[in-house]
Amino acid sequence: METSTLNLIGTLSATICGISGTVMLSMNFLRNYQSKKIGNILIFISVSSLIIQSLLVSYTYTLNENIGSFYLFYAIVVLFTLTFLYVYRLQMNEKYYLYWGIALLYLMGLEIRTIDTIGEYLN
Repeated sequence: METSTLNLIGTLSATICGISGTVMLSMNFLRNYQSKKIGNILIFISVSSLIIQSLLVSYTYTLNENIGSFYLFYAIVVLFTLTFLYVYRLQMNEKYYLYWGIALLYLMGLEIRTIDTIGEYLN
């Protein structure tokens, strides 16, 4: 798989997380527009895109493609972050829209950092 394809998938994933995070934060401040069903759909789409992107990066790295070890590292950091979000999901239900909005924006930042490190190696 080419690095341009991985960059496209990473950019798409970061965009999805950014839009979802912004919508979730907006729902936090605009009480009339809060909908847990829409929030769950946004979270599902965002998390699915992150998992698919991280798995594609891991698969491409196993094929000895020249993508760089930092690229793989940040993809694994995204998976660890998703793991911690899953572990603390019950605590996040207290301020559902605020916590998930911030978490999705953080994941967007990790995706941007992932895209920026393509081809970099730890020497």
